[in-house]
Amino acid sequence: MKPATLDILRCPYCGGRLEVVASSYHRVDADDVREGILGCACCVFPVVDGIPIMHLLPPVTAARELVEHGDANGARRVMFGFDTDAEAAEFEQLAATGTTTYRALVEALGPHFEGGYFLYRFSDPTFIVVDAVTRAISSTVLAGGGRAIDICGGSGHLTRSLLDASSPPPVLADLYYAKIWLARRFTAPGCEPICCDGNAPLPFARGAFRYAMCSDAFMYIWTKRQFVLEMLRLVDQAGPAAAVITHTHNQCTWSPSHGQPLTPAGYRDLFETLPPHVYGEAALFADVVAGGPLNLARQEPMAALEADPALTLVASTDPRVFAAHQLAPPPAIARGEFRLNPLYAPVAGGDPGRYRLQFPSDDYEQEYGACRRYLPEELLITPGALANLASGRVPDEMAELLRRRAIVDLPRRYF
Repeated sequence: MKPATLDILRCPYCGGRLEVVASSYHRVDADDVREGILGCACCVFPVVDGIPIMHLLPPVTAARELVEHGDANGARRVMFGFDTDAEAAEFEQLAATGTTTYRALVEALGPHFEGGYFLYRFSDPTFIVVDAVTRAISSTVLAGGGRAIDICGGSGHLTRSLLDASSPPPVLADLYYAKIWLARRFTAPGCEPICCDGNAPLPFARGAFRYAMCSDAFMYIWTKRQFVLEMLRLVDQAGPAAAVITHTHNQCTWSPSHGQPLTPAGYRDLFETLPPHVYGEAALFADVVAGGPLNLARQEPMAALEADPALTLVASTDPRVFAAHQLAPPPAIARGEFRLNPLYAPVAGGDPGRYRLQFPSDDYEQEYGACRRYLPEELLITPGALANLASGRVPDEMAELLRRRAIVDLPRRYF
């Protein structure tokens, strides 16, 4: 944690400022608080491996006590939630090497960690829509400077989309310590991770951000009214700002992993001080597959919204947001490394360099099969062409594959 982050942190319970408790164990490396205790008028919170943990769920009490006794490794084990010491030791051994991949660490965290969802995230239909919405709106409201926050941002896949737009670097907030630990290491290095509970008041100062977003999580938040008002509080400042909720499920239609969704009208009613525009995801998806523009000027009839399994909600003080936005072009230079999409597997007994789209499970295909709208069923790519991707640039003859996400810009050591 950067010491300057204390300027925007607030206790979620009393709203007070926090400071490092000098009388407790703490370790600061250069300009980074690695371990320590943050205190306010009512509570104390641990910092574990550079991540402030701003809630009071049971594991946090144990982690705080371990930090106070100088046992940083023990505190991290508690926050990862390993069932056995053997599992913890295996994970720590993998994490200590400089060549271990994100995938290997996700697999070491066990089958309940949503590994399949995260590993193929950068090309699933949900992501390509949310990535386009995120880049369009954040680049608009943050053009003159300002910070972004990705709330319930998981392992930081969309936080990565904010790294170039947000200044200072974006905040990634999530309840699950392991997810944001991985994000800082692999997916969105440079972000500021904060562990907090989306069902409680958010631990940030009023107006600390110009762009606040929550993607693919809001339908699982029980305290929806509080959450939305908290988002609006975080962006309550003079000048352009936006609060955006993407891919939240619709009570009017069924979808996998349904959660506790509301109707389109119910979602709109949550925004008491800044009415949102509500979009059906299907129309935004069609915009992206067609190559743009992303039409945020559209106003869909209620019948169309009620028929759409997923919705996007955008509340903004900036009228420039509600326009048609050209899609950001594919990156000319990789942020991480260009790789063949991991959904492609070599065709057994086929021509060398022939690959076929292959889903990791029937459940994945059921939920994300719409990727066939842009991912070719088969590819023919020579080994030499794949090797050329290591330069960090995509050859002209592969540019279309990059646009269609058959070639993806993955974080280094991701897969």
